[in-house]
Amino acid sequence: MRRVAQMLLAAVVVASCGPGGQDSETTVVFAASSLVDVLNDLSNDGESAFAHAVMSFASSASLSAQVADGAPVGLFVSADRQQIDELVASGFGVSDPQVVARNSLVIAVEAGNPLGIQTLDDLTRPDLLLAVAAPGVPLGEYSEAMLLAAGVQVSPVTFEADARAVLGKVVLGEVDAGIVYATDAMSSTDVDAVYISEADTVAIEYVALEITTAPGHANELLTELLGERGQQVLLERGFVLP
Repeated sequence: MRRVAQMLLAAVVVASCGPGGQDSETTVVFAASSLVDVLNDLSNDGESAFAHAVMSFASSASLSAQVADGAPVGLFVSADRQQIDELVASGFGVSDPQVVARNSLVIAVEAGNPLGIQTLDDLTRPDLLLAVAAPGVPLGEYSEAMLLAAGVQVSPVTFEADARAVLGKVVLGEVDAGIVYATDAMSSTDVDAVYISEADTVAIEYVALEITTAPGHANELLTELLGERGQQVLLERGFVLP
C-alpha cells in the first residue's frame, strides 16, 4: 500500500511538470489531514507560494513512513513532533524543525448536542457510540494520553485513520461522539464542539521540516507558513499560533 501511494504521488508530480504545468522544481507538501483547510486556503490564493505546490494529506504517521521510504517530498508538516524527530534522527531534513501552530482536543457531537455530552466521563455511557483515532497516529496518541491522565476508560466502536475520518463518523451520524482536534470540529456546521479541561494535559504541536529527498521551494513555503499570510490563515481556521 505504501508503495502504491508513492507511485500515485509520483504520477501527480509528473503530471504537474508537463506542458502547461509547473516546472521540475514543483514542491510536494505532505501535511497532517487536520491542515487540509489551511493549506487549501493558501493554495487557492494566487499570490501564495502554495498555489504552485502539490499537496498530499493523511495521518502524520503514514506520511512520515512514506518520507522515510523515499517519497519525493519537499516539505512535511506533522501533527506530532515525534514523527519529525525520528526523520531527523534518520538523516532527513535540511534545516531545524519549526513549530508552525498548536491545537487542542474537543469532543465532537451532533449539532445541538442532543445527548447532553459535557465531560469525558459522559463518553463511558454504555449506550453511547464513540469514535477515536487509531493508536499510532498522532490524534490517537493524544486522545489516549488525555484519557489516561483523566483516569477515564472508554470503549470506542471504531478506530479511524486520522482526524477527518473521526469527524466524518460524527457528521454522518454513525457515532454519537468523537475525540477530534478543535480545528476539525470548527470546520463543520454539522457538529458542535464540547470543550474539556482535560485537553490541557496534552500539548499538540504542528512541526514542519524541509526534507532532503526532493528539489523545490520548501524554504519559501515554510517561510510563508511562519509569516503573516500563513499565520493569519492558521488563526482564522482556529489554530493557536506558536
